Formats: sequence, C-alpha cells, structure tokens
Amino acid sequence: MGDGSQAETWKHSVPSWIGHIRAALRVALIPLGLGFLLSFSIEPAVLAAEANGEYLLKSAFLYNFAKFVEWPASIFSTSSTPLTICVLGNDPFGSSLEAIAKKTIKGRALVVKRLRSVGGAKDCQMLYVSPNELTQTAEIVRTLQKAPILTVCDVESCAQEGIMVNMRMVENRVQLDMNLDAVQRTPLKVSSQLIKLTRIVKGTQ
Repeated sequence: MGDGSQAETWKHSVPSWIGHIRAALRVALIPLGLGFLLSFSIEPAVLAAEANGEYLLKSAFLYNFAKFVEWPASIFSTSSTPLTICVLGNDPFGSSLEAIAKKTIKGRALVVKRLRSVGGAKDCQMLYVSPNELTQTAEIVRTLQKAPILTVCDVESCAQEGIMVNMRMVENRVQLDMNLDAVQRTPLKVSSQLIKLTRIVKGTQ
C-alpha cells in the first residue's frame, strides 16, 4: 500500500517538474536568443525525475543554433526548402525534437532526421553526433570536412576532437565550446553573437 502511494505521488509530481522545463522552452523558442538559454539551469530534481529534461533544453539550443548560423543559399533547391537537423546514432532526445520540428527558421521549416551512418548526412544542415558515435569522430570529421554542415556533440572534449560545437553540462547548465577552426574550414557563417557565448577551443590535431 505504501509503495502504491509513493508511486501515485511520483506520477503526479513528475509532470509538474516537466511542465516547468516545457514552459521555459516555450519561452526560449521565442526569438530571445542563446543568452537566455545560457542563463537557464535545470534543477537536479528535474534531471532525476526526467532523464530527458536535459535534452528538452538541448533541443532548444539546436533550434537557436539554426538562427545564428548562415548556410550557403546554393545548398537549398528553393527559398522554402526545409532546413534539416540530423541525429547520428542513438537518439537521446526522444520526443524533445518534435517541438522544434514544428518551427520555422528564416522562412524554412525545420525537419528532423535520424541517421545510422555519416554517409547519410549529405542532405543535413546540422548534425548532432550522439555519444555512441564519437568513437568514429575522426572518420566523421574527415567525411564532412569542408561540408556546410554544423556538427554538434555533448561529451567532454568532443569539440577538441573536431566537432564544431559542444553542448556540455556544467552544474546543470549548458555551456558551449566551439572549434572555430573546424567551422572556418567550411562555408558556414556563424554569427558573432553566438561566438561570444562560446568558449573557443583548439583541435588536438
């Protein structure tokens, strides 16, 4: 009986915590910029209650990256061709990405795709590399070298290995590292506003 009462309490308390995150993300997805997101922290209780709480926040970061990065017009067939965000490997976002899949950036709808191999990334504008794929970082970087694809990870030091942006968690906040050299080898143009919010790191090679 006691176990049932605890389960019932958990059932009702968890959604209230998730609601706080979702409410913050609804605000974050309004054009307020990355500065707001960087000031937002996730309560430890929320992380404990909802494993995906971290990735609800990180999905909002992906959305904002799309606002602060300019892709060559030549890679889009038309002015309304969707902007594609891809996830390579195991998807830790769950349903979190569906919130941004319904948004638009500069008149382009956002599309989310899951990939099994980096070979399918040619039609992506942004590529999140999941932790289980980072053992293949050298191959991924080599395959996408000079391609207009913003690569993103969220594991310590992955930007130093050649991924362009790292969304690492520090005291329940997302901190951004950027491998600017990797970005500058591509035709991508990253807003100075985004660069100012990142810690610039150098590659290990």
